[in-house]
Amino acid sequence: MTHAASIQASQLDDAGAASVATMVMMSHHGFRRDLARFAAALKSAAGAGPDELAALRDEWRSFRNTLHGHHDGEDKQLFPHLAGQHPALHPTMERLTADHRRIDPLLERGDGAFAELPGMAPAAVQVIDQLRALLDPHLATEEAELIPHLRALKGFPPPASDEEAAMFADGFAWASHGIAPDVLDQVYAALPAAVSARLPAARAAFQQRWRRAWGSAPVGAARTPIPAGPES
Repeated sequence: MTHAASIQASQLDDAGAASVATMVMMSHHGFRRDLARFAAALKSAAGAGPDELAALRDEWRSFRNTLHGHHDGEDKQLFPHLAGQHPALHPTMERLTADHRRIDPLLERGDGAFAELPGMAPAAVQVIDQLRALLDPHLATEEAELIPHLRALKGFPPPASDEEAAMFADGFAWASHGIAPDVLDQVYAALPAAVSARLPAARAAFQQRWRRAWGSAPVGAARTPIPAGPES
């Protein structure tokens, strides 16, 4: 499966409402968006200054932690929930979990390559290329086979602490970048007040982080998990 299959998965349901499916697809959009930015930035890493390289290393650490956390949450929470509700999905989730085990070593290789930029730029490029090749069909499979079963799950669980609320707000700020405003309106309306209250500051902080890592790199206004801007 490729982007062509995924693009049919609208962020909102037929009634224009957000769900857990929307939130998962926003993360998928963020992974595709950022991998494209890494691929573009690494082409000129040899000529980058110390501040640019430091920003690129910082962004890699954030990206790899987000991707690992996403997959860990799927393995421990989402997949067991879906398997209990829909036993026929079990073979699909076994394949997806096997992909997760292939991704983790790539993230470890990326840690070493990004830490040694610009000298290890070719190795970093290879990691990004391999991640994109693995994640493209992986995410498309989730969007085709799992997302339809997540449409009925509305709302977002309340955070257990202020620290968790701040973590969720930071995550939504990252995932929101490049998503169409009407989609975000529906998503934000479904969030607990403790998360919503922190979103403006979290989004402002993320905008600064984006500018530090990627400069003025534009994004579109996606209504699917496929970036609508230059990352598509």
